[in-house]
Amino acid sequence: MHVHTRVSERRLTIKAMKKIVITLFFIFFSLTALNALAQHPGAVKTEEKYDYLENLINLDRFTDPVKQHLKDQKIDLEFFAGTLFGFDNNVNLDPERLKDGFFEGSLNTDVAYNYTPDVRLRIENDLTAITYFTVHNANLLDIYTVGGFEVDVFDDLFTVETDYAFDVSLFPEDRNGSYLGNHVMLFLKHNITQDLYQKAGWHFLHKSYTQGTVRASGGMDSSTLRRDYRNAGEYEAGFYMDKAIFKTNLEFFYNESNYQYFDYYDYWSFKVTPSMIYMFTKKLYASGSFTYQNRRYKGRLSTKNDEHVADSTCSFNASVLYDVTKSFTFAFNCSYRENTSNEPLQKYSGTIMTWGLYYSF
Repeated sequence: MHVHTRVSERRLTIKAMKKIVITLFFIFFSLTALNALAQHPGAVKTEEKYDYLENLINLDRFTDPVKQHLKDQKIDLEFFAGTLFGFDNNVNLDPERLKDGFFEGSLNTDVAYNYTPDVRLRIENDLTAITYFTVHNANLLDIYTVGGFEVDVFDDLFTVETDYAFDVSLFPEDRNGSYLGNHVMLFLKHNITQDLYQKAGWHFLHKSYTQGTVRASGGMDSSTLRRDYRNAGEYEAGFYMDKAIFKTNLEFFYNESNYQYFDYYDYWSFKVTPSMIYMFTKKLYASGSFTYQNRRYKGRLSTKNDEHVADSTCSFNASVLYDVTKSFTFAFNCSYRENTSNEPLQKYSGTIMTWGLYYSF
């Protein structure tokens, strides 16, 4: 596997960890806000008793009226930002096992316009910047913007979701890995009960590499820029409890590329991800997930024998978060990834740990 491809996969692991945290934030902030209003409408927040948190609370008092004003205009606003430090014990996912620390900054803005009670228009922008201290080829700037709409039908029994996303993924020190992505998604969600849902859908992803070129089937270099295409089917089921959320996600897709040499990036893949979010107290909560992915390459042959390359990847992700105030949260995240393969060069494992402060409103 090319180095920039491994680095790209590594960055996707970090982005996936962040996505889990963002999802956890938005879900539990909504649930705890509703519970607080229902159970303690006049309660004074514990953090208001501490002078050293006064400035943070004043910031909350500024953002709350802004959100309420937008809500009166049928607009829901969610904002999320994070500043974290991390350690990666195998940056390039190879036997050399380069270790390095990194800094990660992120911003996420999600705006929804409730056109009617059953029709919602939304746009989301997610920015991730990752800077390694010494292994600079792993540095990443990713800007992901998605827009779409949701429509509830049959008395909210089903929800139709359609989205289009544009992704700018830049590797400043490894230009061959930089690409522009176009992503089209269509899902049908079945709201079985208030606490149980399932959804299924299809999505198509096109990656256009800005400088990475391909090799022709004869192994000769060319000036043709690389393009990847992915067609995927996906199924997800989720169950909400008082203090926990359980989810299972299944994905089956085919990845195709114009990189013809040994059909290097053409493969079938199956992926399953069970996950759980649990709230220990009103301030302390955690998430955990396990992912198994199997890839069967169409034309790539193992250097050990003439068999087609087949990979299996297992990854474990865990996050623990503590609310310092309603909007400021300390988080610790850990991810372990291991790849087994009949291709010796693609056997690797690695761990990423991050810790830092998140802000949301």
